Amino acid sequence: MHKVRIRARRMIGMLFMSAALSLSQLPWLHSSDPNAQKLNPKEAVAHVLQRMAYGGTPKQLAEVQNMTWQKWALQQLDPQSIDNTSLEKRLDGVCPSRTMTLTAIHEHYAVPRKAASTPEERRALQRERNQLRAKLKQELIDAVLLRAIYSPRQFEEVMVDFWRNHLSVDVNKVPYLAVHYEETVLRRHAFGKFDELLMASAKHPAMLVFLDNHVSGYKALNENYARELMELHTLGVDNYYTQTDVVELARVLTGWTCGWRQGNKEERAYQFYFNERTHDRGEATVLGLKLDGKGGMADGEKVIRYLAHHPGTAQFISRKLCCYLVNDEPIPDMVRDVAEVFTSTQGDLKAVYKAILFHPEFMSRRNYKVKFKTPFEFVVSALRATGAQVDATTMLARELRLMGQPLYECDVPTGYSDQAEAWLDPGILVYRWNFAIMLNAGKVNGIKVPAGFYEPLVRMPLNERARRVLDLVVPGLPDYSFETTLRRSVDPQAMIALALGSPIFQQQ
Repeated sequence: MHKVRIRARRMIGMLFMSAALSLSQLPWLHSSDPNAQKLNPKEAVAHVLQRMAYGGTPKQLAEVQNMTWQKWALQQLDPQSIDNTSLEKRLDGVCPSRTMTLTAIHEHYAVPRKAASTPEERRALQRERNQLRAKLKQELIDAVLLRAIYSPRQFEEVMVDFWRNHLSVDVNKVPYLAVHYEETVLRRHAFGKFDELLMASAKHPAMLVFLDNHVSGYKALNENYARELMELHTLGVDNYYTQTDVVELARVLTGWTCGWRQGNKEERAYQFYFNERTHDRGEATVLGLKLDGKGGMADGEKVIRYLAHHPGTAQFISRKLCCYLVNDEPIPDMVRDVAEVFTSTQGDLKAVYKAILFHPEFMSRRNYKVKFKTPFEFVVSALRATGAQVDATTMLARELRLMGQPLYECDVPTGYSDQAEAWLDPGILVYRWNFAIMLNAGKVNGIKVPAGFYEPLVRMPLNERARRVLDLVVPGLPDYSFETTLRRSVDPQAMIALALGSPIFQQQ
């Protein structure tokens, strides 16, 4: 087995060294035959499972083919209609914090401030604090990974990950807030109206703390959140707004803060609140919207909804979604069509998603296998492709860190990129090869590929084995030239490792 792993590592390395990894140069994208530009039914299913899911499981390709990709897509657009009971029960056990209020999370995972009379006592308190924070962070990672791997609501997971990066926060800066943010902002609103999602994010302590608005007041103005609200969350970089608009918006949002407050039952509660004492009550104008300064928190809400419905926002969000679901460089006509739906539905995200998925461009061959997987997409799709059993995610989280995408730890507000150029560093890609090899060698702690996945390959004639591996790992592949490379090995585990670590599997 050791020699098999060495051979597989060498072969994968040679593949990457010889591949230019220029996705625009895939041979099947430039055929002059008009019929070659249409995806056949198997390719269409493979395509939808790569874009609306983290790849298919061993049985899913046939299942979606039988019901048609269109019916499956419509079902996925209504995630609440899909039974998820089994996974939810598992999450109840591994991530109890996901159903807690912010107050309960602080009470269960934050060590109360205590007077420590000796250095030893201070160190003990710090150890306890670190352990509880680590436990809470691990629960968040467990929930994110298990849902992505196992949820039958795959499109929901794909879109929550989009918003997780679009409205990004770093768990290391908001350790007691990130789980609640994931559940009550991203998941609750990912299929609702964009203005409601944006407002929920703006009022959540995780965003307020991450971008420092919780300390912004008329005496000490902080522009961080105001700038990112326009630059990253709505209009896009340098679109429509000026530095003056940033300052004016920051003034309007002073007093939007969070902390411990008295609840309805005279109990302390950790929550968002509006601090009128630190609010700037002066007149303000943001992108032409005039405010007299007398509205208090309502003025901030008015500006946020104004930004959410701005034509520039419709264009920016629509293009970003097209980049995510279709192509790093979507054609302008498609973006325009989607932006029109965004505007006409007042930011109904489900309608916007549907407009993308059922647009003629979505199934165009020019968009087939032209995206490059992020580390998160790579790891999850590898586990799904092999039907892996996941009992612990600690080592998965470590591998994602090595690949450059530790979960919920992007320390800049842009979030992690889904563009190919961000992930094509050969030095980092080495960790993907190693993961593919370790997964199939049973060396990823807490993860096991079932023997039943390999057994049919073992019984298969050698001349059929390579093609079957490709059909399992990269279904819908229009060019089987890689089959020759796979035939260099006869061992099914080595062949699977080689396929998972190859450039072909990185494409989606």
